[in-house]
Amino acid sequence: MNQTISMGSVGLFVMLSLSVGSGCAGMRVRQVAAWEQEGNESALKAALSDDSADVQEAAIAAWVRYGEYDTGRPSVLASLGSSSAEAARQAEKRLFGQPPRAVPDPHPVSGASGSTILYFYRPSDDGGDARRLTIDGSDQVLLQPGRYHRYATGTGSHQACIALPDVEAPVTDDPSDGGGQLRKVAPQCSTLMTRTAGIYFVRQRTQGSKGRPELKVMPVPPGLSAVQALRPAEPSDR
Repeated sequence: MNQTISMGSVGLFVMLSLSVGSGCAGMRVRQVAAWEQEGNESALKAALSDDSADVQEAAIAAWVRYGEYDTGRPSVLASLGSSSAEAARQAEKRLFGQPPRAVPDPHPVSGASGSTILYFYRPSDDGGDARRLTIDGSDQVLLQPGRYHRYATGTGSHQACIALPDVEAPVTDDPSDGGGQLRKVAPQCSTLMTRTAGIYFVRQRTQGSKGRPELKVMPVPPGLSAVQALRPAEPSDR
């Protein structure tokens, strides 16, 4: 009797463990979908080494969707190449088996020149004050939430700088210094690489993951989907 109860308990434990494990894997698969929409490449790279085959397959599919497009493929292949996971090799094989697709221009401009288009955009739910964005030292725009700016350029390296607000200067030992003085803060700059001609999407967040402005070159699918729904920056914001 005791042995039967013991074995039954073990069997119940195994079934519960399998159920919990399956449920956790299912949650991680759903998390992979969220990471894909967020453009979280580091999390997707880690998912390639997950102990669940379903999670690995979801991550492979996400990377393949990222790399389907011509402007996204170089960075995707670089990320996959830096991973030691066998799932990364499978993703590379799938990409090599299909030619890259050109990225559709979500807001084409008739007669505009430039082999490369960068769409800078702020999500509609991005809070905080708009800060002036300067691209390649000359092109400027004040991006409001839910707006985009279309920048025509060429391949290569580009610098994008976000203006930061002035901060209160520390009080000096000068007796006449009563405080309250402001000092300028250097803009926060990022270098963006456009290796191939085509269309890129750069997300601007006024408050990024570390509480500072953030510029991120997004994978094509989520970037394209976001910009399609946005409006251009107002002429008064140029």
